[in-house]
Amino acid sequence: MTAGLWLVATAALGRPVPVAGRYPHVCGVTLHATRSGNPYRYGGRDCAACAAGIGPGPSR
Repeated sequence: MTAGLWLVATAALGRPVPVAGRYPHVCGVTLHATRSGNPYRYGGRDCAACAAGIGPGPSR
């Protein structure tokens, strides 16, 4: 078992997301870019869980 957190998913979902769990869905979540401050909305193709074919995400 690998210890660690999914960093982007943790920031996007606002809770710790352990690497040992399933791929987290971040589709439909909007974050602001670190440098530019511009908003970015994650789509299904940006989501590791969607790419792996793991069920619908939380925004669906």
